[in-house]
Amino acid sequence: MSKKNIKSSVTSLVLAGVLVSAVMLPNLSVQSAFSKSSKELLFSSEMNSENAEKGLDFKHDSLKSVKKTLEDKKIQVKSINPDDKVDLSEYNSIAYNYKDVEKNKKLQKELQEELQNGKKVYLFGGLTIKEYCDLLGIDKLYTQTKIESGDSQESIELAFFNEEDEKKEKKKKDGTDKNKESEKHEIIGYTLDENTPYKVFISDINSYDEEGKIEIEDEIYLSEILQHENKIIEKSDSEFSTRSSRVVDSDYDIIASAYYITKKAGEINSQWKLYKVTDEDDKEYDYFYVKDTSTIETYEWLWDAEEFTIRHDLVFDSDELDDAEPNDTSSNPYKVSLGYPYSIGFEYEIDTEPDMDLTLNKSNDYAKWKVTGSQLESSDDYEFVTAWAATGSYTKLDISHKVNFYAGIDVETDADQSISISYNY
Repeated sequence: MSKKNIKSSVTSLVLAGVLVSAVMLPNLSVQSAFSKSSKELLFSSEMNSENAEKGLDFKHDSLKSVKKTLEDKKIQVKSINPDDKVDLSEYNSIAYNYKDVEKNKKLQKELQEELQNGKKVYLFGGLTIKEYCDLLGIDKLYTQTKIESGDSQESIELAFFNEEDEKKEKKKKDGTDKNKESEKHEIIGYTLDENTPYKVFISDINSYDEEGKIEIEDEIYLSEILQHENKIIEKSDSEFSTRSSRVVDSDYDIIASAYYITKKAGEINSQWKLYKVTDEDDKEYDYFYVKDTSTIETYEWLWDAEEFTIRHDLVFDSDELDDAEPNDTSSNPYKVSLGYPYSIGFEYEIDTEPDMDLTLNKSNDYAKWKVTGSQLESSDDYEFVTAWAATGSYTKLDISHKVNFYAGIDVETDADQSISISYNY
């Protein structure tokens, strides 16, 4: 974790979101996955292998726990052909290529029922969150997290997509409309079970060879899903004392992975928290800041992360960018200090002391950092903060990351992700 030195107390802030009471699932009739000795994953693909998981490469130290979990049968995989008839109710988690679901209305209905019964349903192959919601018959994809304000035990609802909010969208700034491809994610996994670690899983994957970007193989989708399923087991097992992979303290798991053919080169894991200032008296604007935390990891000794680009874009024309930090920095410590009304200050260190270059464009309301160095991969967290003023009752921020990985002179791959954070207040 980052070595932080909090320099000033934070003024009265609330982690922004919609306050909600505990949600009960009316159709949650299945046994919790964590009351069983093992989890059963149904994986539909064209690989034509009943034991596809045994051929996956989990040799890296950070992935050995996945291999052990499979060997100990804590996760059991059932691989099927997309046309096979199976009883979905027998499985804790279910994964299909979204194209197979799209053309099969009966399968859509069955998956919708399993989702309502608390199962985790993964759709892979490159789809938007809206497409996921449409196929599985839900109007929003969200998670809940504890509010970070005093002793409050209330929860907030963090929505990655909400159909009602989409109807309220205001005039957007020029250039902020994403193209369809940038909104797609290679894997989206979701459950309605409020007691499950990581309700939301979003994975963006790039795979390259010597000619450039290539199609993602089904074994990569299976590998990424198994890595996520292993995180769930590690997080839910309070007596697991020798974790070899990074466990994220959050109710969602959002990653971007870089592959070279079918070998994993690197990954970026990101978390975002949105705060709202509560003790200002401006009648026209409300004030927010987002804390964007990322960790970069490599999976083979020959790969180095050498470029890391972060961008925060305000979406709505009525919102105004105020500030962003860290500023241009080339050595430890990396400082974040925002004045009134945010009044937040902290600093952190990165072992390899990379260069950070900030572009703060208040005309077009975006902040962009370019981080460069020879080895950006680190167990330390990178943290970037953007603050802004919003009018009305709805604000939205687009956050994107891209990491370039290199092995030698001519071999490269990258991981990139783009997520929208919205708050209906």
